Amino acid sequence: PGTVNANRSAIPTVSGAYFRHRSRSGLNRVLGSSRTLMSAAGEGTGVSVCYITVPNAEEADKLAGKLVESKLAACVNVIPGVQSVYTWQGKVEKDNELLLMVKTRTELTDKLSIFVKQHHPYDVPEVICTGITAGLPEYLDWVKETTADP
Repeated sequence: PGTVNANRSAIPTVSGAYFRHRSRSGLNRVLGSSRTLMSAAGEGTGVSVCYITVPNAEEADKLAGKLVESKLAACVNVIPGVQSVYTWQGKVEKDNELLLMVKTRTELTDKLSIFVKQHHPYDVPEVICTGITAGLPEYLDWVKETTADP
């Protein structure tokens, strides 16, 4: 619902929300088709989303760029304003962080986790990955085409 200008497209997703994107090289071509959502009941799509917290915008930009440049991620969303409450070394801690939402091939999640451990400022960085069970086939194909072969 709503208007879409020339710089943005609206594409329905599983939740009924809209995926909005700016023009990206090749992405408009991939998303231009009218295929329906891919749903794989009981099967994976071969694409996963990984969540990684970072302490500040500088670390978010560095890590996101390295993940995309190394082709371990097709896209990284940087989400500010996350407050984390956790226990560390027996003490309850509370920190303001940013959340990276990383789209990648499922087969690359182990390599991605190792890469994050090597490039992250935390001793034990949060890296949580889960498989995407449904999504727009053109987008899922783009993620697979954009990331490295396992």
